[in-house]
Amino acid sequence: MRPFLSRIDRYLLRESLPPFLFGLVLYASLAVVSVTIPRLQWVVGAPVLELGVWLLVQLPQALVQTLPIALVLAVLLAFGRLASENELLALQAGAVPVRRVAGVFVGLGMVCALAVLAINQWVLPVTNTLVTKQYWELTAGQTGLFRLAQQALAVDDFTLHFAVAAERGTLMRDVRIERWDGDTLTLLRAEEGRFEGVNLVLTGYRIDGLDLSALDDATDDPAAALARLVRLRNVPADPSSALTLTTSVTLDELVTRFGAGGFEDDRSITQLWQDSHRGAASATERRRSAALMHRKLAEPFTNLALLLVAVPLSLTYARTRGVAFGLSLVVTLLWYLFYTFGQLFAQTGQLPVWLGAWLGNVVFAALGLVLLARRVR
Repeated sequence: MRPFLSRIDRYLLRESLPPFLFGLVLYASLAVVSVTIPRLQWVVGAPVLELGVWLLVQLPQALVQTLPIALVLAVLLAFGRLASENELLALQAGAVPVRRVAGVFVGLGMVCALAVLAINQWVLPVTNTLVTKQYWELTAGQTGLFRLAQQALAVDDFTLHFAVAAERGTLMRDVRIERWDGDTLTLLRAEEGRFEGVNLVLTGYRIDGLDLSALDDATDDPAAALARLVRLRNVPADPSSALTLTTSVTLDELVTRFGAGGFEDDRSITQLWQDSHRGAASATERRRSAALMHRKLAEPFTNLALLLVAVPLSLTYARTRGVAFGLSLVVTLLWYLFYTFGQLFAQTGQLPVWLGAWLGNVVFAALGLVLLARRVR
């Protein structure tokens, strides 16, 4: 039975995996440190174990951002060494073309792309929520609910507002929920509200339904005008009775999304797609959701786009480790500029959402194909 990997494949992987893992650990650690340093003054003094857990749950997001950079470094170092020591020439003399050798690295890039896609869909919604949740517990001793007080929070098809957070950030007071359907406003007010999973439990509530189109009707009868204006009035007989609303978010997810703590969004690719098509959301929020969705879809393919650039550069220039490191830094810096400005222009509307998110990949893939064509000639 023919093995899945030939001896040449295994040899090339032995050459590339050590620098790949080294680069991954190095760059991921730097990414976590860059997030931690601006918050260092608030986390100093936190219990060591809890602080370690907080740093650990930041790693998945850091891995998504650094996998392409580590792959570039691995290709430049491995291919560069093979070329400088004439091992590529020996392989070609043995009827092994360069494209066969590059196929091993392309396979590694595809594995990285699939891993990033899976992390974006299933892992980051959990870990990004934990990052925000544990940060507020470490620094404020409570949930981050207090960060949301007196904001207008877009939740599903309604807007949530509350005056103040209490009981260590588990209780909302003076809650107001608004839902518009054309000119009809459903207004729900409650003395207190508390999240229990995805359920929002409200106590001391009353519901009013107002048809504001009635204000445009010409009438001399104030009572009739008021009757047309107030379509619904619901005040429970028992003030202690509770009303439960089922939402699509938990308290921690709400804090992660609207807490303005500088942390990454908690939504998966499918959730972002749904939010980008949600009619009740504002145009700005739909654009932001669409930009994030395209970013999470583009990130896996960054591994392949940068790989197309790394292979010809390694064959032509990366003759030493120092040159390989330098080239990896240059490629990383240029990619990061396209990545950052593409996201900025997509969210502000200066570029189409899809183009802003995919701009870096398109540019680097085109550049890589040009460099490969020149190398072949």
